[in-house]
Formats: sequence, C-alpha cells, structure tokens
Amino acid sequence: MISGALRRETGDSQSHAVLSSENNSSLPYQSTKLNWDDLKYILAVARHGSLSAAARHLRTTQPTVGRRIAALESSLGVKLFRRLPGSLMLTEPGQAILAALERIEIEALAIERSVSGRDAGPTGVVRITAAEWFCARVLAPLCTELSDTYPDLSVELIGEPRPVNLARREADVAFRFVRFDQQEVIQTRLGGLGFGLYAAPEYIERCGTPEVDGGFRGHAIIAMRAEIGPIADLTWLGEVAHAAKIVLRTDSREAQARAALAGLGLACLPSLVGDGAAGLVRLKMPVPEREIWMGVHADARTTPRVQAAARVLAAGIRKLSAPWASVPNENA
Repeated sequence: MISGALRRETGDSQSHAVLSSENNSSLPYQSTKLNWDDLKYILAVARHGSLSAAARHLRTTQPTVGRRIAALESSLGVKLFRRLPGSLMLTEPGQAILAALERIEIEALAIERSVSGRDAGPTGVVRITAAEWFCARVLAPLCTELSDTYPDLSVELIGEPRPVNLARREADVAFRFVRFDQQEVIQTRLGGLGFGLYAAPEYIERCGTPEVDGGFRGHAIIAMRAEIGPIADLTWLGEVAHAAKIVLRTDSREAQARAALAGLGLACLPSLVGDGAAGLVRLKMPVPEREIWMGVHADARTTPRVQAAARVLAAGIRKLSAPWASVPNENA
C-alpha cells in the first residue's frame, strides 16, 4: 500500500527507496536498495523498543519482525540494533539513518492521505483513538449511530494511554483532553469533561475526609502513571495532596475506580467513570474540569470516511458534554 506510494527511480526495473552513502557518509554501505516494507520494520522497532511491541504495532508476529530485521542487517552489512535484556536499542549506524527514514515515512504517508478515499465516499476502515475508558464509555456507544448513518464504514477503536501520532497514520481521528501540539493537526474543542475525587464509604469512615490545608496528610492516593505524559488530574493531586501517600499508579481509569471501590484510597476520576461506579461517593471538593479535543491530520480532513466519522462523533460528544461537567453530588 504505502510501498506503492513511496518509490524512487533507481535506473532499473525495480522501484525502491534508496539510501546511498552520498547522503549518509557514516554508513558502511554503498547504494543499498531498500523498499518501504523493509524500512518500516526499522522504524517500528526503534520507536517501540522491542520485537514484540513492534509486531503489535505492525499487526504481524514477533518472529516475522525478527527475521526482517536480521535480513536487513545482513543485506546492509551492519548491525542496526543492539540487543539488551528485554529491549533493542539503535546502534550508531541505525541512528545515522533514523532521521532519513522518518522523512521518507512522512512523505509516503502524506501521499497516501492525499489520494486514499477521495472518490470512494464514506467507506472503508477509519481508525479512532482515545483513552481506553473514553473509547468504552463514550465512543463505542456512538459507533452505533455512525454505523447506522454510514453502513459501509468499519471502525477500529484504539484505546491508548499515550498520545498517538496522527502524522504517522497511527490513527485517523484522535480525542484528547489537552490541545494537540502538532501544527499539521486540525483540532476542534468539543466541550468540557468533569472530574471528581472519589472514595468508598468505608475508606472515608476509616480515614476521614481529606483536608486541603493539610495536603491530604494521612490519606492514600490512587493515581495515573506519570510516564504516560502530562495528566491534568495528576498535576492537581500533586498540588493539593502533596502530603498524601501514592499507594497505586495505573494507566487504567477503570482499574483506579475498582481499587477505590475496594477501599484502597482516593481516586481522581472522570465523572463518567466515578459516577457510574456503584459504591463510590464523590467528595464535595472542586476538581478542575478538562477539555475534550478532537484532532484530524490536515491531509486527511477531506477524506470522506474520516470526515463522516469525525462529524458524527463530534456531534454526539457535544450533545453529551454538558452532563459530564455536572456539579459534584452530595454523597460526601
């Protein structure tokens, strides 16, 4: 698919992407011919750090990725990756070609975006990404309307704690709770999202109501992992609950809610998750609201399947956003 879009003439009957020593003087090979299907394996392993993670991203098997990398290294006559316990790291020759590969990737994907789906109408697969809980609680139900309106569309929902890269075609439409920072992404604010501080009644009976003036001293916090990027509620908790102990970190909002239900500690949750968890109460404490942003890459915004999905999902989220920012309940 992409390999057909990205082809540079090499003077023979084969069309390949060429990386020559003229542009990469540090490489120990001359005019080695590679096609995109080969190069994308290098990028996937470099970005994801292991054969298994790269295989999941490329939707293939770990042995296949391993064989392709080994064959590439053999044909190039260099080692592209250093094998470490549980991971792979680019060697110096691998680092030397990484920037070139990323430029080739961007050009290839831009070509594909510019031509794919122009004349087909709203048909085919549209890949939509958001936090896992948002996929489950919001986007999955809205896919019913999307399917009814555009029966030739097929949706892939990708629940990821980390932000995906729209320029690399990791998704067609993305939903986040912070603004997108890529200039090539067309973004739209869809509304607000309410958050609250939740706990099980037995936890409140055991530990009492947390006091902001005391920095939540004597309390336990269930938080998101800091490694997945800036999280607004994690920042807020760090400010107001600086004296509390973090007893659990997890990427999953659902896991946070379950841990809070078990009495482990306090959890700052989206109201969609916390209010829907029977047995949790929301404390009467103001928690900053978050914004919901939808992003589509500029090159894909006029593709019919992407347009259709973005339009239906955005309308559905706007209708639902007001109740999400509701006033905390009176249970605690």
